Amino acid sequence: MKKFIFTILLLFSFETKSIDTKAEQAVVIDFDTNEVLFEKNSNQRVIPASMTKIMTIYVAFDRIKNSNFNINNKCRISAKAYKMGGSRTFLEIDDQVTVDDLLKGIIVQSGNDASIALAECLGGTEEDFAKLMNVYAKKLGLKNTNFINSSGWPEDNHYSSVYDLAILSNSLIKEFSELYTYFAMDEFTYNDISQPNRNKLLKQVEGTDGLKTGFTKKSGWGIAATAIRDKRRITVVINGTNSSRSRLNESSNLINWAFNQTSQKIIVNKDQIIKEVDVWLGVNPRVNLISSDKIISTLSFDQLQLMNSSIEYTKPIAAPIIKGKEYGKLIINIDGKPQIILPIVASEDIAKVNPFIKLIEAAKYLLFGTSLNEN
Repeated sequence: MKKFIFTILLLFSFETKSIDTKAEQAVVIDFDTNEVLFEKNSNQRVIPASMTKIMTIYVAFDRIKNSNFNINNKCRISAKAYKMGGSRTFLEIDDQVTVDDLLKGIIVQSGNDASIALAECLGGTEEDFAKLMNVYAKKLGLKNTNFINSSGWPEDNHYSSVYDLAILSNSLIKEFSELYTYFAMDEFTYNDISQPNRNKLLKQVEGTDGLKTGFTKKSGWGIAATAIRDKRRITVVINGTNSSRSRLNESSNLINWAFNQTSQKIIVNKDQIIKEVDVWLGVNPRVNLISSDKIISTLSFDQLQLMNSSIEYTKPIAAPIIKGKEYGKLIINIDGKPQIILPIVASEDIAKVNPFIKLIEAAKYLLFGTSLNEN
């Protein structure tokens, strides 16, 4: 018996289009498969600016979902929150403001005052809340992230990466789908002051329903954005563009590219027949080797043009055959992606032949390459 390798060449023909971006850091992720479709300096540490507020909201959503804390609770506005500079919700000192209003102030208006007020309400102090943010960051596996405050106000040792922010964004959407609808609000009025959502993609790019913009002079303009079309969601995070217009253009280009030039493909279905193979001394002469799982991958049309698949197994496979047991591997090579190795398993049980005809069966196979059981 010997190891047998069966090679398949899969060919597709599509029009292709490459993508690049003027952003200094960027990442494009398929929400369902978690595959990175495009990246540029995605793990580089950057100043996250107001994209920090995604974590502030994540912590709040988790508390709302998993404790008695709710959106109707009221939080007192401290002097620190009231005096905070930058973008504001225009909260008044000592007012009692609902969590609902603070969430809207943070998400829609990017209010630094609302961020501090919510952080103090949940953590006692903003400093202690920032420690809690880092606990969540570690839990989510964010390897290039450290928070010092809840608003994204520039401070030493306050950093993240566009990849970490994408993972955070997707986790928020997956875990808090009902609360996530806050991010699609067009505007919010508080204290008789109406402010539009700073995420202009909401009105200009099909399917956009979140998340958060950010800007500092040192970091440039950035955005964590996500859109859904035909039940498929794409998440894009960029940073380091040189203007709000460039931020809009670069993020929308990446979103549209992902939807137009990549697609989710079922490469292999679960229980799909991969190959029929010979059985050594079995009551049945052949058995189907089938895939043990379903493989879905998000591919660019470039990647779809050429995929190499090979099957490795020992020929013939000796009986008894056990249904569901691994008897080989399907190996799929896709340019730019890690090699996929999928176990292939027997589709049915096959017992050994009767001992009295075992020698005749073996001789028949060795002489003619066929089984007595074959027609």
